[in-house]
Amino acid sequence: MKVRKTEAVHGPFHTAITFIASAIALSGAGLGIWFFVQYSNYEETNDAQVDQYVTPVATRITGYVQQVRYEENQFVHRGDTLIVIDNREYRAHWGMATAEISHARHHISAARKNAVSTQSHVAVGQAQLDAARTLVWKTKLEYERYEALLHEEAATEQQLEKVRADYESAQAHYEEVNRNIRASELATSEALAQVPVAESMMEVRNAAADNAALYLSYTVITAPYDGWVGRKTIQPGQLVKEGQTLVSVVSREKWITANFKETQIADMAVGQPVTFKADASHGRTFNGRIESFSPASGARFSILPPDNSTGNFVKIEQRIPVRIALTDPGARTAFLRAGMNVTVTAAHQH
Repeated sequence: MKVRKTEAVHGPFHTAITFIASAIALSGAGLGIWFFVQYSNYEETNDAQVDQYVTPVATRITGYVQQVRYEENQFVHRGDTLIVIDNREYRAHWGMATAEISHARHHISAARKNAVSTQSHVAVGQAQLDAARTLVWKTKLEYERYEALLHEEAATEQQLEKVRADYESAQAHYEEVNRNIRASELATSEALAQVPVAESMMEVRNAAADNAALYLSYTVITAPYDGWVGRKTIQPGQLVKEGQTLVSVVSREKWITANFKETQIADMAVGQPVTFKADASHGRTFNGRIESFSPASGARFSILPPDNSTGNFVKIEQRIPVRIALTDPGARTAFLRAGMNVTVTAAHQH
């Protein structure tokens, strides 16, 4: 009787155990089949992250921060003013440069007027030379006539000396006018040479003013493209130096960088659709498309790439970065942020 009672008690228990064991065995078999099908027809990696452009915005000049016109994590548009640096010093440099332009412009005007003036002196000298030449010719004829009259005793020695003096004076005047013309011509050449010099100085002053205006423009720092600004670490009154990073801007453009093993990419191709799940999406599946494969493994782009020709060689399976574009509507993937982890699945391309 006792044996029958034990069998009656243990019967349902053994049945439950058998059912559970069978369910586990069937589940294991089903899971094994799923894994076989999955890994025979799909490639998957959890070495993947959301990527966006993160651009550091640096100052090109040294100065004190006057205004900070953004809030931390704020969305900004391209060209929006982010930071204003005190521009009084740079505005003064620009003012001096523009004043130098005005001075150079007056210098050019004066050089041109001087050239015209000296050229007019040459013209006046030519007219005076013609008059002096005529006077020499006239006094020479007078001297020759009186010399002939003296031989005929029709004129006195005193009269001849007077006309000789007039003739010699006319010759001296002619030489003086001729020398003045040559001096005026030299002065004209020099004055004309000063014009291009003054014009070149004008170009130098214009370049200096452009440079000063460029540095003045650097006092206003703007967003390079549409995106979100990062942490706010700059405050008004703070001294910043040339080349210092003031803020980082994160782009609106997003993509997935999936690092597949080199043995996985043989059955993948550019343009093929893929799916991915973000760790932060609670199991939701998103869609993407392979845009490109990296031309080299990730190790080759590192600061210190491996050199297998030195020392002992240990073969390490390499990973190839694959760029994946998001194909879902932007509103559906708006929550994704650069650096988030995702798991990417890609079907084999036969």
